[in-house]
Amino acid sequence: MSRRLFVIDGLGQIFRCYYAPFQALTAPGGEPTRATYVFANMLLQLVREQRPDYLAMAMDTPSETGVRRGIFPAYKANREPPPEDLAPQIDRILQIVGSQGIPILSLPGFEADDVMATVCRRLAGPDLQVCLVSKDKDLDQLLSEHVRLFDPGKGEFIGPAELRERKGYGPEHAVEVQTLSGDSTDNIPGVKGVGPKKAADLIARFGSAAAVVAHAEELTPAMKKNVLAFAEHLDTTRQLVTLRQDLDMEIDLEACRWKGWNTTVLEPLFRELGFRRLLDQLGPVASQQPAPSPPDMTALPERPIHRQAARGLFDVDRPEGVSDQEPAGREAAPGTPTGTTGSQGELWSGPAGSQRERHYVLVDTPEAFGRFLTELRGQDRFAFDTETTHLNPSWADLVGMSFSWRTGTGYYLPVRGVGRTLELEPTLAALRPIMADPKVAKIGQNIKYDLVVLAHHGVPVAGVAFDTMIASFVLDSSRRSHSMDALAQELLGFAPIPISALIGRGKDQIRFDQVDTQRACEYAAEDADVTWALYEVLSEQLQASPLVPLFDETEMPLVEVLAAMEAEGVRLDTRVLKDMSSGLAKRMAELTRQIHEHAGHPFNVDSPKQLAVVLFDELKLPVGKRTKTGPSTDAETLDTLAWQTDHPVPRLVREYRELAKLKGTYVDTLPQMLCPRTGRVHASFNQTAAVTGRLSSSDPNLQNIPIRTELGRQIRRAFVPHEPGHVLLTADYSQIELRVLAHFCRDNALIEAFALDRDIHQFVAGQVFGVPLDEVTREQRSRAKAVNFGIIYGQSAFGLSRTTGMPVAEAQAFIDMYFMRYPGIRRFIDQTVEATRRRGHVETILGRRRAIADINSRNRNLRFAAERFAVNTVIQGSAADLIKRAMIDIHRHIREAGRPSRLLIQVHDELVFDVPTAEAESEARLIRDEMCTALPLAVPVKVDLAWGDNWLESK
Repeated sequence: MSRRLFVIDGLGQIFRCYYAPFQALTAPGGEPTRATYVFANMLLQLVREQRPDYLAMAMDTPSETGVRRGIFPAYKANREPPPEDLAPQIDRILQIVGSQGIPILSLPGFEADDVMATVCRRLAGPDLQVCLVSKDKDLDQLLSEHVRLFDPGKGEFIGPAELRERKGYGPEHAVEVQTLSGDSTDNIPGVKGVGPKKAADLIARFGSAAAVVAHAEELTPAMKKNVLAFAEHLDTTRQLVTLRQDLDMEIDLEACRWKGWNTTVLEPLFRELGFRRLLDQLGPVASQQPAPSPPDMTALPERPIHRQAARGLFDVDRPEGVSDQEPAGREAAPGTPTGTTGSQGELWSGPAGSQRERHYVLVDTPEAFGRFLTELRGQDRFAFDTETTHLNPSWADLVGMSFSWRTGTGYYLPVRGVGRTLELEPTLAALRPIMADPKVAKIGQNIKYDLVVLAHHGVPVAGVAFDTMIASFVLDSSRRSHSMDALAQELLGFAPIPISALIGRGKDQIRFDQVDTQRACEYAAEDADVTWALYEVLSEQLQASPLVPLFDETEMPLVEVLAAMEAEGVRLDTRVLKDMSSGLAKRMAELTRQIHEHAGHPFNVDSPKQLAVVLFDELKLPVGKRTKTGPSTDAETLDTLAWQTDHPVPRLVREYRELAKLKGTYVDTLPQMLCPRTGRVHASFNQTAAVTGRLSSSDPNLQNIPIRTELGRQIRRAFVPHEPGHVLLTADYSQIELRVLAHFCRDNALIEAFALDRDIHQFVAGQVFGVPLDEVTREQRSRAKAVNFGIIYGQSAFGLSRTTGMPVAEAQAFIDMYFMRYPGIRRFIDQTVEATRRRGHVETILGRRRAIADINSRNRNLRFAAERFAVNTVIQGSAADLIKRAMIDIHRHIREAGRPSRLLIQVHDELVFDVPTAEAESEARLIRDEMCTALPLAVPVKVDLAWGDNWLESK
């Protein structure tokens, strides 16, 4: 059976989702989410039911600048602007799609239909079926033996046979039919009075639109008149309805390979949006996908450390003249002197006006290396980059290093590769004093990656001064991408060489150390050159802003802290996970046996369809909600059935799914992430992922290690100290976001509560309900806690009602009483919103800025959501500032004093250290002091400390 590529018609499906007959939805924060929810549900269902081998989404570009508008200025001129509340939902949908590594395909000037047409022309064949997820009639012309439309609403495919049956013509006549009928939706002229059915009859009779015009005399007088009136528009209409299948694009099918759900990203996003039902689907959906493989040491992906993880199927922005196989620029001409191979006198191939001369040098002999060192030692700053064999820097072998200290120049030092190379150890030994010199400023793009690579090769780096990715984030955290490619195109008008030009794609992909060193020089030296050019632009922008202290004193020092954490890694006791896996497997087998026993026969518990048959057809349990394919069996349905019927099967299946997710996502996956070089797990800590400034982690996402259930918490037992005689020490900020809120609002009652070290939730409950502290009930404290944290996230009465179960009116009354007791909080919120309206952005305690785009929107929902984002960013972003400064101070103290502690993990408001058992108490005092004094607040900062033989026991 051939493989299948599903390409989603992005805007077409988004509009269908927006206008779907579905109730209005809003997230807990107030933003509209109906289209987002319906689209996300469609995507989950598509993957679950169709099991695509490859998946991508095509998006339109503005029609005002499109090629069709150039052909016919009135094209789509009749369309109304999209609804105001749709724009933020499109952004959310793109966020969901992008977070799963699904390429988003678009090309300026062309529509999604043209992109899909090109995909079909290039890829469809006996070995690959292309399925276009759309109902757009414009795509009928693409149908063939290997191309079909897929309607996700009905779950049905449409090929040439179905098209002929339904519309009376085949794909070979689709353009002719559309030419006659036109398209009133897009303002495309057609023959007056001729719709698709009549057009199909005419084409069946005459063969083409031109033939209909030529035989107009054979038509009725009225039809003849209309056809002849249309004749002058025939060629224009044909051009408008004919899809372009020849776009000059490089195709990367491998980038579209579906690898399964990245639940560590999707789960928190769904929680933020309030998609509880979709969250429940992730367990069974994720379990249907192959388990994540251990990192691949044999292939270098497309520059994930410098470029977007999924640029798209087509590398449309490559320099002019670059083929699918060859890199930009030419290899050295015969006779080029040894050690100076490269692009001497060539130009950057950017848009008009952006070309610059470049001079790239391949340093591949001891003599050339000596000359290079002489020049390098004369620099007080330089940009550098590493080329490696792997995405994870702790797994990577060094292939080469590139340097630049002048725009248009670059040097590449290969230590592995095809061709002449330098010797690894002597080269690193010579570079080591320069890289370790703090007086020489080092510049990079995602320089943390390079620091970790070099640390594993025994080359410490000091003087880390500027990271262009971090600078971009500090200047504009809302920028869609901070990758080198995106920044080069935006700020330099230049498209760097794609890595695929060197190593290929798919099954034919090679490692970077298998690339000819002369070709590698073009790519690597360009990286260093572009990084230097970006440094010049971004440093100037920073100096013109008030953000220099944040960049110099917090974000750049933090890079070195995170690099040290990543290089250190975390040790796992795999025996714990093995035992857990065995125990989970046994329990799942027992659950399966019980389910089969109560059902009366064996069936696939992992199959929603088979489960639905058992529950509703055989056991006759009441059907609740339905999906497009039948009765739902999601977690909410199972919980309802368990409560309504007391039948054991729903409860047993619910437990089975929870265990399956725990086993597949964490217990069985973590051991595969152990690095062979170190025997540890080396997660990546990300500075540019959250617009509030909070850190995140990936590969693995340590922040998503389950802690809400006892079984989930047991996973933390597998995280252990690095050596005997050590313990793991955790230091956790206590209610830090509420303390930050007290600092900003200066509410006397709230400040007093923290000053007296009260249980803040109990204290608030006592004040709001008007009862003594010792009489506060558990329910009252729980409601106060929900409001305390809900205030930070801008929760409405409706949101509080959903969280606590209290009626909306009662929730509103509670919030009103809360603000009456704490007027400083209400004042802070109002002042923050008003200031944001004036300035268009908010600032954290250290001056971090976040633009709030919809703060003055006429759309009530968008405006209210923006107000909540503004308040939340001040609180959450300032808490992030605080823990970052604490990490920097602790790391500096440990390093300068030669202390034995090592910072391993940062999770939300918690830090995890490896410390000698004998010195745990003294190290705990140091850590507490540094965390409590990292930034001055108007209330005391409290840190909870504990230590033990593993992460679980240290809590």
